[in-house]
Amino acid sequence: MRRWALLLGMTVILSALGAGVAAAQAVTKVTRYNIDTPKKFYIKYTGVNQADFSEGFLPGFGSGICLKALNKDGSIEFYGITDRGPNGDGPNYETGTQRSSAKFFLSPDFQPEIGIIRLAGDKAELLSTIGLKTTAGQKVTGLPIPPGAVGSTNEIALAETMTNLGYDDNGLDTEGISLDPQGNFWVCDEYGPFIMQFNKQGKMLKKFAPGDGLPEILAKRVPNRGFEGITVTPNGTVYGIIQSPLDIDGDGASGKTARFTRLVKIDPQTGKTAMYAYPIDVEAYKKPKDAKVGDLCAISDTKLLVIEQGTDKDKKLRNVIYQLDVSQATDITDLKIYDQDLEFIADPAKLAPIKFVEKKLICDLRANGWQPEKAEGLALLPDKKTLVVTNDNDFGISVKVEDLAHPKAAVDKYTLLADGSFVYKDQPAQPHFSIVPNDETERSSQLWLIELAEPLN
Repeated sequence: MRRWALLLGMTVILSALGAGVAAAQAVTKVTRYNIDTPKKFYIKYTGVNQADFSEGFLPGFGSGICLKALNKDGSIEFYGITDRGPNGDGPNYETGTQRSSAKFFLSPDFQPEIGIIRLAGDKAELLSTIGLKTTAGQKVTGLPIPPGAVGSTNEIALAETMTNLGYDDNGLDTEGISLDPQGNFWVCDEYGPFIMQFNKQGKMLKKFAPGDGLPEILAKRVPNRGFEGITVTPNGTVYGIIQSPLDIDGDGASGKTARFTRLVKIDPQTGKTAMYAYPIDVEAYKKPKDAKVGDLCAISDTKLLVIEQGTDKDKKLRNVIYQLDVSQATDITDLKIYDQDLEFIADPAKLAPIKFVEKKLICDLRANGWQPEKAEGLALLPDKKTLVVTNDNDFGISVKVEDLAHPKAAVDKYTLLADGSFVYKDQPAQPHFSIVPNDETERSSQLWLIELAEPLN
């Protein structure tokens, strides 16, 4: 079956929030589609495990989604976007006395893409793709940015053969997409973090970076937790949201105290920016840094939707959609308290003079049958009561490590030394790494329609 529908009547769904228990909006219908992807769009793979990936990797265009068109024949078209491409955790990588984290990049030439997805009847299908390019028209890849440059995560890109694949000065890890009134794409990235405008052919027009169009403090994002969501309001204002609280000093301390993550506002015409505090559900998590937001979607010029998710203090996954109101929020761009960045202030009373973004619960996805770990794309149909949610399928892959001496060891607990050998906790080890299909609940590329009983306003 390509889809199934769950009729939920007028059931009111409850979700545990930081300030207590609040009622979600009533949900009347949930319809799930698996996006059909023609084989011509699969990503070429020439590695060791051809048995499982003989046709290549199944692309996922659910890292972000936005509405393209409502067609006269009743079909709906969306723009979806990939992330940086097929990758998975690798062992640490040692050069001299320095150890860096690493990722396996299994298709290192992969070009982040925008996909056009059509929903018609009982079928969702990928129709075509648009590759992203630099302002000079060169293809972008998802490879990491060189150390020392804005946006570097200090990661090493590895081939399956353990070869260092190098860097890309223009590398992007795209995570969100929206359209402006002129039909241009606005895309956010979690490397930089960057916010970019592309034309209809996928050529970059503008790029905003920390210290170059964006507040410099945003460079203090946790690596690979930069901008996760982006939206353009009806009046053309751009909003982007950082996935998790900033790591101000690079030692993880602010991730234990922060009560918010940062929502950024850009006026594309003037370049003027503002920042607001989006209050995460602090009490739901073991530590504030465990909170992760997903996509953004505009309801109006001042009201937005956002996905908040992560593993809670009981080690259970949560995926929740909130409505935000930024109209009364304080611009925190230049604010400090007691000469400290606001992320270090754990006492709500000391933050009282600052008006956070207002939020209210709309939908608990897991209470409505959501199973994937990550809900990453979010859109709202023009009726303002039908939510569109997509997952990140991780290109259908995961990394497996086998080591008889350490059967429960994680991939990133090993280190690859300069001589090609491995250590585990600084002791010689002989792990075997392989690329395998990921869990079935994660593998498919899903698109859900969630119908609320009443329109949002």
